[in-house]
This record gives sequence, structure tokens and C-alpha cells, in this order.
Amino acid sequence: MNLKLVVPHKEDLWFKKEMKEDPATMDYNAGYDLNFAGYNRIDGTIQTDLSELKNVWTKKWIGNEPINYYYFIKKDNTFIGEIYAKFDKEKNSYEIGIVIKGEHRGKGYATPAIKLLCEKLKVNGVKKLYHKLPASRKSAIKADINNGFVIKKENIDGMNKFGKSEKLVYLEKEL
Repeated sequence: MNLKLVVPHKEDLWFKKEMKEDPATMDYNAGYDLNFAGYNRIDGTIQTDLSELKNVWTKKWIGNEPINYYYFIKKDNTFIGEIYAKFDKEKNSYEIGIVIKGEHRGKGYATPAIKLLCEKLKVNGVKKLYHKLPASRKSAIKADINNGFVIKKENIDGMNKFGKSEKLVYLEKEL
């Protein structure tokens, strides 16, 4: 599998916008009581202004290493998703996140993408990672475990999703 992680350029942010506005990609995000502009509770999408991405969002993520690391996942010349590690000062650890575009899910990209992220982070001196996600996201949990993450806590109360309390899994990894 020919995957690589690339720091997006401003002109590539159309892909971030496309993912945020795609119901097949954002379905995991549906049903939460989130209160921010552009969020659609029914399908999880987030309507996004491209100029905002290029200005506000870029300042938070791109070029902010070592505080936050953000990459697009590419297979050959095609963007297939995003992956990040965000520093959590309270835990003195980095929280990871990954989103594979809906049309590319189920093709085995998450495990190697997480491996690539871990390699980049280790080279940059990151020592500890964690990932907190819904227990229902079995394939995401499996991708973490395949990369050496260990489940530290299960059945953690999460937010309400479509009115029901969601259970979370908390995983950690030492690099």
C-alpha cells in the first residue's frame, strides 16, 4: 500500500472542506448536541467557508509543530483522509484523530496511516499518545490496537448521540 502523510498547503484545503460537507464521511459525527456554526445534527456535516479554513484553521494546525501535527493521507496522488495529533496539556500527551473519506473506508487505510503518524511523531520527540472514541467504532479501535495502543478504560460515559448516552473507549500508546 503506497500511503503517505503530507502537510496540506492552503490550496489543498478544498479537500478538508469536501470531507466536512460529505454525509458519507461525517456520519460518525451525526446526532451530537454540538453548538457551532455550520453543524448539521442530522447527518454530522459541517458547512465550511474555504476562506476561514485558509486563515483561521490554518493558523491552528499548519506550521504549528511541535504543538499540533496535522496531515492529509494520500494514496498515490489521491487524498483519502486526514490524521492529526493535538497536544493535551492536562495529560501531557497527544490526542490522535483520523478521518477516512467515506468512499475510501473499509479498504485498510487506517492502520498504515496511524503507523505513519506514530513514526513521524516519534522522530519529533513525542512520547505518549491517546485516542478516545466511541465503543461502537470497532474498526477504529482495531486500527489503534494494530498499532500498539492499549485499552486503558472502557465504558466511559460520553456525550449524548441522538438522545442516548454513548460509551467511549480510551486507548494509550507509548512511543
